[in-house]
Amino acid sequence: MIMLDALTLDQMRTFVAIADSGSFRAAAKRLSRVQSGVSVAIANLEAQLGVELFDRSGHRPVLTPQGHVLLGNARDIIIRVDVLRAKARGFVE
Repeated sequence: MIMLDALTLDQMRTFVAIADSGSFRAAAKRLSRVQSGVSVAIANLEAQLGVELFDRSGHRPVLTPQGHVLLGNARDIIIRVDVLRAKARGFVE
């Protein structure tokens, strides 16, 4: 059983940052974090979902098929939350 309740927006943002930048190091820099923190966030996300999101066997992490599926959904979640925050603050009608 997948425990989706424990997933966080931070994990989604971290996952997308790695997918977009092509590396854990670049994602860490983009997110103003240390690389080990990014690695831990993704390891926790993968453990919660019970799937590997990145193939780490090569020089750069490559999305697995499950990672590709999650990527589109993660982007959508982030956009929806950003819009919700903006609406709550009165910036969007």
